[in-house]
Amino acid sequence: MSETVVTTEEQDQFTARNDIITNDLFGRRSIFSSVEELTEDNVIDEVTSALSIHVQNLMEEERLYWYRRGIQPVLKREKTRNVFILNKVIENHAEEIVSFKDGYFMTQPCFYTARNADAQDKVDELNEYLYRSGKLDADTETVDWFHTVGLGYIFVEPNDDEDSEDVPFRAYALRPMQAFVAKSMKPGNKPVYAANVVINDHRIFLDVYTKDKVFRLNGTYDAEKATAYPDRVVFAVQIVEVLPNVLGEIPIIEYQYNSTCMASFEPVVGLLDTINNVRSNQSDGIEQFIQSLLVITNADLEDETTASEIKRQGMLLIRSTSELTAKVELLSEQLDQTQTQTYIESLLQNMFAICGMPNRNEGGSSYNTTGAAVLASYGWYQADAFARNTEDLYKKSNRQFDRIILKILEQKNLLKGISINDFELHFVRNETANVQSKAQAFQTLMTAGMHPELAMAKSGISNDPVSDVKMSEDWIRLRWGDPNAQVTAPEGGEAVTEGGTDAETPGGGNNGGGATQTSDNKTGETWIEGYWQKRN
Repeated sequence: MSETVVTTEEQDQFTARNDIITNDLFGRRSIFSSVEELTEDNVIDEVTSALSIHVQNLMEEERLYWYRRGIQPVLKREKTRNVFILNKVIENHAEEIVSFKDGYFMTQPCFYTARNADAQDKVDELNEYLYRSGKLDADTETVDWFHTVGLGYIFVEPNDDEDSEDVPFRAYALRPMQAFVAKSMKPGNKPVYAANVVINDHRIFLDVYTKDKVFRLNGTYDAEKATAYPDRVVFAVQIVEVLPNVLGEIPIIEYQYNSTCMASFEPVVGLLDTINNVRSNQSDGIEQFIQSLLVITNADLEDETTASEIKRQGMLLIRSTSELTAKVELLSEQLDQTQTQTYIESLLQNMFAICGMPNRNEGGSSYNTTGAAVLASYGWYQADAFARNTEDLYKKSNRQFDRIILKILEQKNLLKGISINDFELHFVRNETANVQSKAQAFQTLMTAGMHPELAMAKSGISNDPVSDVKMSEDWIRLRWGDPNAQVTAPEGGEAVTEGGTDAETPGGGNNGGGATQTSDNKTGETWIEGYWQKRN
């Protein structure tokens, strides 16, 4: 949680952007195209139609972006009574949510892992290209964008500079307000075209990409034809030029946080506004108690004593009138802070649960539970479930990026022979969380005769089983036998190891082969067979 101080200038910017604030944020709208191919005859109409939806998304993305920055509805808070005490407190939980999601989802930069041992060297070289191309930075920025506004975009292009052999392609993150992807209405919803939109004053410049062409268009605003958003209506009006797309792929890739394209804090905007309002009222209550009214009953003040004099001196002398007793007291009623705090904690717990974040208040200050119990009771499993859902969507979108970079590498005669089936994107999280249980599970699976790659993958002790088994090959052979040996066992006979070292260990002479992506029975078949035949 962070406290945000907002300047008057930023408040004016917020008012200009969003004069009427309502909780009508329900995720970004998908853009679909009714045509399967853009041509010079239909590109103006199609892009103009898509821009009308893009502008609606843009307005909501602007609101969410500035909401995270701290420009929130409580700044427009008003009171009808006691208007001189008017606090506007922002507990910027939106920033807290986005920062946690960014750090948890992208604990370390994502990278490619080999799906089979034969492709390991090529995949390692591909990861080097990713590092040099800026893809890791683009991933981090894109993740931050879709946690903030629900969508993120990456643009990839061949690098034609002098260092193109070392850096064959470049990757950049785009602002969601300046890009969109139009998808087909057919099953599968493949991209038909994508656009990069630059708005400068009342002029608009668009680069529209299809698989075989690049259209450069000019556009403008037309407020008179506006409907839902009178000040933000955009039209494409002119084709500047048409260029061939030598890459043969749409270079703008859309990534989303969830299936509804909502921001990470968007489902709880109402709760966040309520928390801000309660905190503001709480501050008002404290200030009103401190600035309580002074009531004087049945007494006259000394001559020339004024209210300002009383405030300055901090005390006063009075005398009774007639036989009535003089009485001076503060008129105050203090807000019940305990009940208020209980209400706020209830709102925070609901916020954490809805957003899939660990709840630090769960269980109070007791830390008697350890290990897996902590992960379960404090909401870390729920946070991981949310991250895995986002991870699946990210991998799905990133397959388009994979196809593009393989085409670029093919055109530049680099990494010959590598296939899209040789690698997959991998995220690193919780490497050391509950590591003792993971190590025990790995030991149990290995003792049962399972292949090391499967044992590492299923126990969760390794994020890249293929690479780790290859790196640890000598140690695995010393402890468990040779994973690359072949085991044959004639019917009724003893297991015989071929092509490997028959180590005198519980798993000596077992067979490896295969990767984690193959079935369990096929991957560990001869390994398990050899192990148990030698045991018997």
